[in-house]
Amino acid sequence: IDSNCFLGWFNDTGMNVSCYSPEKIYNIEKVFPFVNFIQGDFTDQRLPFGDRSYDWSTSSAVIEHVGTFEDQVHFVKEHARVSDALFLVTPNRSHWLEFDTKVPFIHWLPRNAHRFLLRLLGMKFWAEEKNLRLVGKPELNIMTDHALGKEWDYEIKTISTLGMPSNLILLATRLSHTQT
Repeated sequence: IDSNCFLGWFNDTGMNVSCYSPEKIYNIEKVFPFVNFIQGDFTDQRLPFGDRSYDWSTSSAVIEHVGTFEDQVHFVKEHARVSDALFLVTPNRSHWLEFDTKVPFIHWLPRNAHRFLLRLLGMKFWAEEKNLRLVGKPELNIMTDHALGKEWDYEIKTISTLGMPSNLILLATRLSHTQT
């Protein structure tokens, strides 16, 4: 719940907040009853919100869990469809520690070798692409170009942990803020 403390701040400023999650998050719903919580699957074709219905769309440590490169591009496209600005955070594949498995370095190997080693270590869940597909800054850049096109201005920033860029932050704004 501490990682979601920004929800209270948003409410204090009068913002309307919706959260979309593949998991039922009862505890958070109890703490933040003013938030519109919607449970759904990120592989759905569309987020259940209208075009440009939000000023901002944000996601933290989710895009690496939605599947293939194409699924990740779709994820960014959907966030862009429903908002005028994006704030998406993901772990950096280039960091020495992979934060979900807590296993260092092997995620630097080609993806097939990484998945093979995860299976050997008994981490079959994380070995599935639908559950973990890390991206580095160059790939996030390509993904964002595919998803946003020329209608958006964006930059990718980093946060460092333990001496290296550990997280990537995609900040994007729609070039035209007029409603279509």
